[in-house]
Amino acid sequence: MALAAGLMCLALTIAPALGADYDTTEKSPLVELHLLVPETAMSIAPLKQKILALYRADAAQAKADAKQDKEDNPGFHPYSIDTIWRVTFENEAVVSLSGDTNADTGGAHPNQAFQTVVWDKKANRAVPIEALFQPDQVKSALSAIADAAGKAWTEIYTQRSGQSPGQDTDRAGNGIAADPEKLKPYALTYAKGQTAANGIVLLYGAGQIWPHVLGDFRLAVPVAVFAKYLTPQWKDVFTAG
Repeated sequence: MALAAGLMCLALTIAPALGADYDTTEKSPLVELHLLVPETAMSIAPLKQKILALYRADAAQAKADAKQDKEDNPGFHPYSIDTIWRVTFENEAVVSLSGDTNADTGGAHPNQAFQTVVWDKKANRAVPIEALFQPDQVKSALSAIADAAGKAWTEIYTQRSGQSPGQDTDRAGNGIAADPEKLKPYALTYAKGQTAANGIVLLYGAGQIWPHVLGDFRLAVPVAVFAKYLTPQWKDVFTAG
């Protein structure tokens, strides 16, 4: 979700306990903003800074947009934006998180967006999807992932709409492609009781690429699709079982 500088000061209520999840709410006549981040993420200083920076950028844009909307809209009601981060996978080497934002900004329906961070604990940095793979295998890996995700999208689309995508409705190609930017909202997944990741999930908000009425799309891609392209480091993180 795109978000720039705000002009209003908000009353900020922050009361996280030491070692607890970070839970903060901001309220004003213009906006109500809520952020929840698991303690796991807050305990890693650079990761904490990254997530809070994303929140501040979103909050600043929301405030600016709400201020302008109120000036031009007699029926304005305060914006409500709720962002909840969750851990999707964690071991001693990596933690993967997804952030789900639901925003009511006065439109016909609320908007949804996802943000994700896969964090290398040892290197203390975020891991873009292409960094999972050997340099000479990136193109093949992303092509395999995009193909699997496109098929998953088609299956979900057909289930939800009751018909197969047609020329006017097949928009997957606009949002799912063998391009790091198109596959950017990825997170690691795992099976209950397992200690290794078993694949990735690609997260797209409602209406981001396809009709809003179809809701969000969460496209699971099993590790078997891309296992042979992984670097040795990431082979240790994933399992093909």
